[in-house]
Amino acid sequence: MRKALSVIALSILFLASCVYTGRGDTSVIRRLGKPGDFVITVDVAALRSSDAAPLIPDWMGEVAERTDRISVSLSPDGDGYPLPLGFWSITGLAHGRLSSTEVGTFLIWDPAFVRKQDSDPRYYTSRSYSLDAGVPRDGIVLFTSSSTYRAAYNDIFVTGDDFIPADCFYAMEGALAALYVEEPETLFPVGFDVPAELVRKVGRVLLLLSDAHGAFRLDGEILMDSEDSARTLCTLLRNMLVQSIRRSGERLDVRAISGIFTYEGKTLRISGCTLGYDAVGSLLTKENMNAAL
Repeated sequence: MRKALSVIALSILFLASCVYTGRGDTSVIRRLGKPGDFVITVDVAALRSSDAAPLIPDWMGEVAERTDRISVSLSPDGDGYPLPLGFWSITGLAHGRLSSTEVGTFLIWDPAFVRKQDSDPRYYTSRSYSLDAGVPRDGIVLFTSSSTYRAAYNDIFVTGDDFIPADCFYAMEGALAALYVEEPETLFPVGFDVPAELVRKVGRVLLLLSDAHGAFRLDGEILMDSEDSARTLCTLLRNMLVQSIRRSGERLDVRAISGIFTYEGKTLRISGCTLGYDAVGSLLTKENMNAAL
């Protein structure tokens, strides 16, 4: 399988040439994923109009102007921990001003793609990348790792059931970006060390990122398998935050940190964890994407 970020980047490229006045139904995002998968959605339209808009990488060009929301489900294809991004398969949905006729015409004439003959549903496959893409409905582009398009289409648009609970999905829609996962077995590299045995005690995670005008704010809930597990994870996250603040030379407010990570029973809550624009923006450079691949 080609690397996940390559799939995302390539799949977005053809969107910049396709304009349509309608927008697709976002409720189908609830059908992305299954236990163990990481579902991530980004409100690109809100990002464009937020204080964080300068973080949109220049290399994306006009892509960000043609898409309102991008959502992906990352599925592990290996047993490593953490599991490098090259070992995750992907299913994604792009919502925006996207017409099936316009996208299809573009892909027919693009030498990088070839139409799957006599396929139902109609879709296109990349000649160079592990990527299939099509427009199952006006306003929605579906893209997947190669050989999984038909299964993803059926799961999302034909026979599939909702995976993400309604209350979680509505919270995700209202955030600038959000992540949802149930019963993870592994993680992709996240820049900090959480023991594998603790990750496998997670029942459900919902993380919501919003713009706090000068920084990002992270809120969410993590449901563990027991109160002891919730306490352990809470302590670990507090210690990680303390270490990060000390390394940066900022003033340490232990009471404030205690309020960011709290737990009650099996539920750990994250409230108002601040993430700097620079820290997030540094992850979005083309150089870092290439390094991740």
